[in-house]
Amino acid sequence: MGKQKPRMLPPQAEFFREVLEGLTTAVIWVDGHQKIAFMNVAAGEIFQLSPNRILGSRWQTLLPNLLESLDLASEKKITIHEYVVEQADLDKVRVSCTISPYEMGTERGWLFELYNTERHHRIVEEDERWHQYEAGNLLVRTLAHEIKNPLAGILGATQLLQRRYKPDEKANDFLDIIAREVQRLKNLVDRMLGPRQSAHKELHNIHELIRYVLQIIEGEKPKNVFIKLDYDPSIPEVLIDFEAMVQALLNLLKNAIQAMHQYGGLITIKTRVQHKFTLGTQTYPLVAMISITDEGEGIPPEVFDSIFYPMVSSKKEGSGLGLPVAQNVLRQHDGLIVAESMPGKTTFNVYLPLKQKER
Repeated sequence: MGKQKPRMLPPQAEFFREVLEGLTTAVIWVDGHQKIAFMNVAAGEIFQLSPNRILGSRWQTLLPNLLESLDLASEKKITIHEYVVEQADLDKVRVSCTISPYEMGTERGWLFELYNTERHHRIVEEDERWHQYEAGNLLVRTLAHEIKNPLAGILGATQLLQRRYKPDEKANDFLDIIAREVQRLKNLVDRMLGPRQSAHKELHNIHELIRYVLQIIEGEKPKNVFIKLDYDPSIPEVLIDFEAMVQALLNLLKNAIQAMHQYGGLITIKTRVQHKFTLGTQTYPLVAMISITDEGEGIPPEVFDSIFYPMVSSKKEGSGLGLPVAQNVLRQHDGLIVAESMPGKTTFNVYLPLKQKER
């Protein structure tokens, strides 16, 4: 049987319709037949669909497994926390849902109010990540001191070897690579030890940054691992320390590849612009997001909350420094890395504020 024609709200409810349409709170009214008779714009934004497309459908179409029966909310208000809405693009949003018995005109029904709690969760998570960053930064700076002397020795030995070979000899090509990489690591160590203001920042296209990182990683990528790019070309240039951001993205991509070393899979790199986005205590009009998603085994729950602490790793061969270093780099750009993980899907979202003065 086809979907029944949506039932219209009683005429006396038109005033309430106008009020509800203006709310930022998501509101749905379900009639006595448990069909959706009204849904405001805010609710349409949460579910990523036009309200007109869902009118006349049963409420379970939008909110499966929310409640065994609406009869439980016939006499009193019920609130359900931490319900996850799966959106059309497969993103997930956590909400709190309050269901109240509610008469519209002469017809009994139920009023659903949905509150998006993602922002609250993200603020709590950012606060935890900030503490992890502080602890990680202390250890990274300590390790940077210890690393600096061996790097100087390697660079000096490489330069001595370069003098023993003629410029056109093949060995010199490899020595040049060693010298360049040691110098890059030395610059990274200097930035870790120096003040935040010392970072050399210039305007760069983040897609060029990603392209460069993918070139570096190509030699390490197994044949059964594939890269999918999903870019937003409208993102303006971002003021970044290019070398430092290369290191941060390299660490994230290497983690994604290592997570899929056994069975392979797809790594999706997505870029988007977020509007009115809060990082820490400051809200920015525009924030650039680089999202790296793999189809690997996922991060074990027992270590997930500590992954940005130094020396914490879910891999036997892992050093536990890659993510703290990456988070350190992002904090030097007033940005943040936020992780989500489940078996088969792990995502690291990199947020970089697009500051008006810098642009």
